[in-house]
Amino acid sequence: MRNKLKAWEKENRLIPVMIKKHCRGKHKTKGGQVCPECAELTEYALYRLKMCPFKENKKFCSFCVIHCYKPEMRDKIKAVMKYSGPRMIFTHPIFALSHVTQMIKYKKKRKREAKNLDR
Repeated sequence: MRNKLKAWEKENRLIPVMIKKHCRGKHKTKGGQVCPECAELTEYALYRLKMCPFKENKKFCSFCVIHCYKPEMRDKIKAVMKYSGPRMIFTHPIFALSHVTQMIKYKKKRKREAKNLDR
């Protein structure tokens, strides 16, 4: 069971890091602090992750067939990912590169599946 939850646990640790990075850059907070808006987003994202029905063998939320975030929170987390994602290469390079690799593989797989459906 431990190996099956490995991706989920990694995401559980990295979401707050990405939100802190976003808050420090966009909202100019100091130290490890986050603004109330980002604290709320962190709490919400971790709660949604905790309730995820796909904990075992979890991929990234952007790959998911269901979207469990409220539209407003989904827009906020997208902004966080868009800002923090490229900056993760400096603080978490292995995670960042593995994420890019997984995204490329997923998009190729989706393209192949779409091509097969057209036949």
